[in-house]
Amino acid sequence: MSSLTDEDVAFDEFERGRLEMERTWYLRQENILPLERAWNEGRFYGLLLKGSQPFTGFQRCAILVFGLQIAGTGLLVFLMDSHFMPHTLSLRIIYQALPDVPLSWLALLPVVFLNFLFGSRLCWVAAKRPRTHILAEE
Repeated sequence: MSSLTDEDVAFDEFERGRLEMERTWYLRQENILPLERAWNEGRFYGLLLKGSQPFTGFQRCAILVFGLQIAGTGLLVFLMDSHFMPHTLSLRIIYQALPDVPLSWLALLPVVFLNFLFGSRLCWVAAKRPRTHILAEE
Protein backbone atom coordinates (compact mmCIF):
# COMPACT_ATOMS: atom_id res chain seq x y z
CA MET A 1 0.00 0.00 0.00
CA SER A 2 1.48 3.33 -1.03
CA SER A 3 1.06 6.45 0.99
CA LEU A 4 0.14 9.68 -0.78
CA THR A 5 2.26 12.72 -0.16
CA ASP A 6 0.94 16.24 0.18
CA GLU A 7 2.10 17.03 -3.36
CA ASP A 8 0.11 14.11 -4.80
CA VAL A 9 -3.03 15.17 -2.96
CA ALA A 10 -2.60 18.81 -4.06
CA PHE A 11 -2.08 17.73 -7.66
CA ASP A 12 -5.17 15.48 -7.57
CA GLU A 13 -7.28 18.32 -6.15
CA PHE A 14 -5.93 20.71 -8.79
CA GLU A 15 -6.68 18.22 -11.57
CA ARG A 16 -10.20 17.58 -10.24
CA GLY A 17 -10.85 21.34 -10.11
CA ARG A 18 -9.62 21.78 -13.66
CA LEU A 19 -11.86 18.97 -14.93
CA GLU A 20 -14.89 20.44 -13.13
CA MET A 21 -14.15 23.86 -14.63
CA GLU A 22 -13.87 22.40 -18.15
CA ARG A 23 -17.13 20.51 -17.65
CA THR A 24 -18.86 23.74 -16.58
CA TRP A 25 -17.56 25.52 -19.70
CA TYR A 26 -18.74 22.67 -21.88
CA LEU A 27 -22.23 22.72 -20.35
CA ARG A 28 -22.43 26.49 -20.87
CA GLN A 29 -21.56 26.05 -24.54
CA GLU A 30 -24.14 23.31 -24.83
CA ASN A 31 -26.89 25.68 -23.66
CA ILE A 32 -26.35 28.12 -26.54
CA LEU A 33 -28.69 27.27 -29.39
CA PRO A 34 -27.51 27.59 -33.01
CA LEU A 35 -30.34 29.99 -33.83
CA GLU A 36 -29.39 32.18 -30.86
CA ARG A 37 -25.82 32.24 -32.08
CA ALA A 38 -26.90 33.24 -35.57
CA TRP A 39 -29.17 35.94 -34.14
CA ASN A 40 -26.35 37.32 -31.98
CA GLU A 41 -23.96 37.41 -34.94
CA GLY A 42 -26.54 39.11 -37.14
CA ARG A 43 -27.25 41.67 -34.41
CA PHE A 44 -23.52 42.32 -34.00
CA TYR A 45 -22.96 43.03 -37.71
CA GLY A 46 -26.22 44.99 -37.90
CA LEU A 47 -25.11 47.31 -35.10
CA LEU A 48 -21.74 47.74 -36.78
CA LEU A 49 -23.21 48.59 -40.17
CA LYS A 50 -25.91 50.90 -38.88
CA GLY A 51 -23.57 52.80 -36.60
CA SER A 52 -26.51 54.00 -34.52
CA GLN A 53 -24.97 52.72 -31.31
CA PRO A 54 -22.65 55.13 -29.46
CA PHE A 55 -19.20 53.52 -29.49
CA THR A 56 -16.30 54.25 -27.17
CA GLY A 57 -12.97 55.44 -28.57
CA PHE A 58 -11.44 51.98 -28.30
CA GLN A 59 -14.40 50.39 -30.08
CA ARG A 60 -14.19 53.00 -32.84
CA CYS A 61 -10.47 52.28 -33.32
CA ALA A 62 -11.19 48.54 -33.46
CA ILE A 63 -13.99 49.07 -36.00
CA LEU A 64 -11.67 51.22 -38.11
CA VAL A 65 -8.95 48.55 -38.10
CA PHE A 66 -11.55 45.88 -38.94
CA GLY A 67 -12.88 47.98 -41.83
CA LEU A 68 -9.40 48.68 -43.18
CA GLN A 69 -8.60 44.98 -42.99
CA ILE A 70 -11.71 44.02 -44.96
CA ALA A 71 -11.21 46.73 -47.59
CA GLY A 72 -7.51 45.82 -47.83
CA THR A 73 -8.37 42.17 -48.35
CA GLY A 74 -10.58 43.08 -51.30
CA LEU A 75 -7.88 45.31 -52.75
CA LEU A 76 -5.24 42.61 -52.27
CA VAL A 77 -7.40 40.01 -54.05
CA PHE A 78 -7.94 42.42 -56.95
CA LEU A 79 -4.25 43.33 -57.28
CA MET A 80 -3.04 39.74 -56.98
CA ASP A 81 -5.55 38.55 -59.54
CA SER A 82 -4.76 41.32 -62.00
CA HIS A 83 -1.01 40.73 -61.61
CA PHE A 84 -0.81 36.92 -61.67
CA MET A 85 -3.67 36.01 -64.00
CA PRO A 86 -3.38 38.17 -67.10
CA HIS A 87 -2.94 35.21 -69.45
CA THR A 88 -5.83 32.99 -68.38
CA LEU A 89 -9.03 32.09 -70.16
CA SER A 90 -10.95 35.17 -71.21
CA LEU A 91 -14.38 36.10 -72.45
CA ARG A 92 -13.11 35.71 -76.03
CA ILE A 93 -13.43 31.94 -75.77
CA ILE A 94 -17.21 32.45 -75.72
CA TYR A 95 -17.45 35.00 -78.54
CA GLN A 96 -14.63 36.82 -80.33
CA ALA A 97 -16.26 40.28 -80.15
CA LEU A 98 -16.24 40.29 -76.32
CA PRO A 99 -13.41 42.11 -74.53
CA ASP A 100 -10.30 40.30 -73.37
CA VAL A 101 -11.37 40.14 -69.71
CA PRO A 102 -10.22 37.10 -67.70
CA LEU A 103 -13.04 34.79 -66.63
CA SER A 104 -11.74 34.75 -63.07
CA TRP A 105 -12.60 38.44 -62.80
CA LEU A 106 -16.26 37.66 -63.33
CA ALA A 107 -16.21 35.62 -60.14
CA LEU A 108 -13.83 37.77 -58.12
CA LEU A 109 -14.95 41.31 -58.91
CA PRO A 110 -18.29 41.05 -57.05
CA VAL A 111 -16.44 39.71 -54.01
CA VAL A 112 -13.85 42.48 -54.23
CA PHE A 113 -16.59 45.08 -54.62
CA LEU A 114 -18.54 43.77 -51.60
CA ASN A 115 -15.37 43.63 -49.48
CA PHE A 116 -14.50 47.19 -50.39
CA LEU A 117 -18.07 48.37 -49.78
CA PHE A 118 -18.33 46.63 -46.39
CA GLY A 119 -14.88 47.82 -45.31
CA SER A 120 -15.53 51.43 -46.35
CA ARG A 121 -18.88 51.40 -44.51
CA LEU A 122 -17.16 50.21 -41.33
CA CYS A 123 -14.49 52.89 -41.73
CA TRP A 124 -17.24 55.49 -42.13
CA VAL A 125 -19.01 54.25 -38.98
CA ALA A 126 -15.74 54.45 -37.06
CA ALA A 127 -14.84 57.92 -38.37
CA LYS A 128 -18.20 59.70 -38.16
CA ARG A 129 -19.12 61.76 -35.17
CA PRO A 130 -21.47 60.08 -32.72
CA ARG A 131 -24.87 61.67 -32.16
CA THR A 132 -24.98 63.83 -29.07
CA HIS A 133 -28.76 63.91 -28.79
CA ILE A 134 -31.62 61.60 -29.63
CA LEU A 135 -33.94 62.80 -32.35
CA ALA A 136 -37.48 63.45 -31.14
CA GLU A 137 -40.18 61.29 -32.68
CA GLU A 138 -42.89 63.19 -34.53
